[in-house]
Amino acid sequence: TNGSIQRTSKPTPKYIWHRGNILPWDDAKVHVTDMSWTSISAVFEGIRGYWNKTRNEHYIFRLDAHLKRLNQSMKLMRMNCSYSNEEIIQGILKLLKANEIQGDLYITPFAYFSGSIPGYKVAFEEPVEIYITAVSNDSNLESNLGSHCCVSSWVRISDNSMPPRAKSISNYQNSRLVSTEAKLNGYDSGIILNSQGKVSEGAYACIFIIRDGIAITPPVTAGILESITRDTIIHILKEDLD
Repeated sequence: TNGSIQRTSKPTPKYIWHRGNILPWDDAKVHVTDMSWTSISAVFEGIRGYWNKTRNEHYIFRLDAHLKRLNQSMKLMRMNCSYSNEEIIQGILKLLKANEIQGDLYITPFAYFSGSIPGYKVAFEEPVEIYITAVSNDSNLESNLGSHCCVSSWVRISDNSMPPRAKSISNYQNSRLVSTEAKLNGYDSGIILNSQGKVSEGAYACIFIIRDGIAITPPVTAGILESITRDTIIHILKEDLD
């Protein structure tokens, strides 16, 4: 998948990173209006951290690539970030150490326009804020689970309407509609076609098929999120599996 987080009943972590500081989870507060209209422009990343039991260390999956995409998403939303990549990296590392979670993680840097400004009015000069969470989330790697999918009646958003290449909160309404429809009809997930009737992606996943020994995946021009998982698989297929 594109790294989407799964629902978990595990307790909340001890700390969160907000406005450059490590804070107790319950102390990270904003006014309720800060996350209403303002959230329609918000962008984020979903980053996996894998726990190595032998070394007692976390291995964060392609952190640089995720932060590059976060910057690209913010640029598309006309956000001027007040934090450097290095500050965000250090924030993630400090947060992981503070939370002391010995297990797989889902790490989320989340950028939004602050100041309770309605999201449909914000301009590029408005202040941008970031918080980072790191929560327990078991990996599905090495589990062989099939998925029953349908082709959704919903059409994928396009680059000339709401750019799907940005990992934006608003874009996930498209995926939510697809996923909800699929589950109501008895499927695990839905496959989305674009306006040209070509396969784009899954509700929360990139798609590959194998035909005659060749791996095929929709191009970035098909209305997909520029998935880091997808890029990784392409690299493995080309460089490692020839």
